Amino acid sequence: MEEQIFVLQTEEGQEQQCRVVFTFDSDDHSYVLFSLVGDEDAGVSALRFELDDNGEMAGFADLETDEEWAMVEEVMNTLISEFGADQTNFFTITNDQDEEVMCQILHRFERNNKDYLFYAIVEDEVPNLDEVFASAYISGENGEVADLLQIETDEEWAMVEEVLASLAQQ
Repeated sequence: MEEQIFVLQTEEGQEQQCRVVFTFDSDDHSYVLFSLVGDEDAGVSALRFELDDNGEMAGFADLETDEEWAMVEEVMNTLISEFGADQTNFFTITNDQDEEVMCQILHRFERNNKDYLFYAIVEDEVPNLDEVFASAYISGENGEVADLLQIETDEEWAMVEEVLASLAQQ
């Protein structure tokens, strides 16, 4: 999972990198919740955006009405209540339709100095355990999933399947 960054122009004309926390759509607009790179203590803010011809976020605009702010705050509060206490056990991926999909980590383990995890896609706020995925991963400084890595060899897959089988027996 690659971290999403976009750049805004400050009032002083400087470029400010912003880290995407979450994106979502309403009936009328698309929104991005973001933090400022280098000033994460500033908290999370929100903007409207459009997608350019390359599918990148562009055309940023401030939220204009109290109703719009209330809707964004409701989304932020929902995210915090559902995932805030345990952010390290959730991450997002982009599916084949370029949609962000929430995933829940089911189990983490380490073998041969490499970190692995089993995860499931969250559907209707519940992980879909009918399809469990495995991946190697790079951990961020707070224990979150910073990047997913492919499991590369048949030996590595055999080891992962062995761990999964041992978990199924517990």
